[in-house]
Amino acid sequence: MQDNQQITLDDRVSVLSEQVERLAIHMEKANFADYVQLLNRPRRMIFYSLVGGIARGVGLGIGFSVLGATLVYLLQKLQLLGLPLIGDYIAELVRIVQSNLGNPYVR
Repeated sequence: MQDNQQITLDDRVSVLSEQVERLAIHMEKANFADYVQLLNRPRRMIFYSLVGGIARGVGLGIGFSVLGATLVYLLQKLQLLGLPLIGDYIAELVRIVQSNLGNPYVR
């Protein structure tokens, strides 16, 4: 009877050992130790957050500029086609954009 309990205890210990091993592997893959070190250094975390925010802001500005320039270019090309319904609207919009590009302080 005691041998059966010892075998089941050994089995439980081996299963637990395998689970701990898998958990350690997953934590290593997730760089959990680096994350804990980052949490222990608030100044470094603030610095990384600041740099990440600046990078996202610059990327957003560049992306919006490219998208806006592409849209203005396409509207200029549509204006040349002379579409009857939206041609006047597109022409006015392009004139407004071009006038604002010449003077950035126009309100």
